[in-house]
Amino acid sequence: MCLRPRPANSARIVAGQGASARSRQGFVRSLALPMALPAALLLNACGGGAAEPADPNAEAASELHQAQPLHVRNVTLLPESSESGTYSELVTVKYSEEVLATAEADKPECLAAANRWGTLEGVRKAPASVAAYEWPEGAVTHMLVRTDEDTAAEALAAKAPEDCDEYTATYEDGTSSTYGMADLEDVPRIADESRAFTIVVHSAGTENRIVSLMYRNGGVVGTTTILGGGEAEEYEEMLVEFSEAAVERQRQMLG
Repeated sequence: MCLRPRPANSARIVAGQGASARSRQGFVRSLALPMALPAALLLNACGGGAAEPADPNAEAASELHQAQPLHVRNVTLLPESSESGTYSELVTVKYSEEVLATAEADKPECLAAANRWGTLEGVRKAPASVAAYEWPEGAVTHMLVRTDEDTAAEALAAKAPEDCDEYTATYEDGTSSTYGMADLEDVPRIADESRAFTIVVHSAGTENRIVSLMYRNGGVVGTTTILGGGEAEEYEEMLVEFSEAAVERQRQMLG
């Protein structure tokens, strides 16, 4: 089923529906629950619809979008699969929230555990940018949200509940996936402060990995997420390299 959330205030670059998107549809759903905002969801979001009202955050969100990295080693931006606008009105956010609303879990508090900060009012009303990237070893996505420093610090403090190290989610059609979440302790600090974690997803006999790093750079909250079936060490290395490059790009573009 193709969900069609319609953003009221989103400066959206319409998501692609090419072969790369279709090849990921098999585990789009399994990745949606723990991450809420992975690249695969963005690539699978539906396009079309009438023109939307002007977004009051359009200019600020566009500035963030221009501050997204273009290349990091062999990771390349996919402009057609990226979007910017008010955080709560992004197609990616709306789609994720619809997926979460139709799922059940043995530990309900864990469904959106990795993205609890996204419920903060100061985040939901803030300008944001989500950029999707092509990488031979997996899918990469990077989000930027610009808010005040107090809200940014609160976002970094919104960690997953302690009992979410393992849980099972059941979807609308009766299928299920098991998730194992753990902190990444050896990842160096990025920007003012940061934290990182990994999620291993078992679904329909397959295993996929998600590594994600969240950082605060002044009043900007950034998240780097890598997903796919690659090796943990390689994913963690790219996670740090990409995040460091993203902070440097912000320094150049945002001051």
